[in-house]
Amino acid sequence: MDKIIFLDIDGVMNSEKAYKTDNECKYKEFKEEGFKEEGFKIHHYQTFASWSKEYLNELIQITNAKVVISSTWRHSGINYMKEVWKLENMKGDIIGITPSFRSEIDKYSIPRGCEIEAFLDNTLNFSHINWSKEKQLESMIKSNIDNYIILDDDSDMLYNQRNHFVHILPSPRNKEGFNEEYYKEALNKLSKTVIELNY
Repeated sequence: MDKIIFLDIDGVMNSEKAYKTDNECKYKEFKEEGFKEEGFKIHHYQTFASWSKEYLNELIQITNAKVVISSTWRHSGINYMKEVWKLENMKGDIIGITPSFRSEIDKYSIPRGCEIEAFLDNTLNFSHINWSKEKQLESMIKSNIDNYIILDDDSDMLYNQRNHFVHILPSPRNKEGFNEEYYKEALNKLSKTVIELNY
């Protein structure tokens, strides 16, 4: 069964400390694949902090997790993210990007947790069951999802995602992004099943 990491990037894979360190979080360009030499498209991105890469790669390697991009970087598309992933020598596979619910209703924006829930429900066919271990197990088997976590420095997640959420505090409370402390929390959560985490 699969384990999934919903990944934010800004504030997680880059951070205040990295911005102030030589050779960390530098802008890098690449050509879009599939374009001929003449008329190719140039993309750019900001490289990840080296320590955050190491911790995330170790987490992915130990848990064999797959990655879904929930960051605003997803607006550049899944092919862009896969190319960035390859250029950064990241482990594991990106299997999707969450939908974007950017519209506002009476000045209230829709939380990122809703986008993650929509991906779990509509793409992975997984549902949270709060009243029955047996029904939750059925959902896990049907979706082939053993567990998932959310790595994000924003806090707009849903209540039923609280046990799956690793809140990487933003600067200035945390200046390192995804570091050893958050790695240990993420590994502890992702090493469990959905049932172990919630029941």
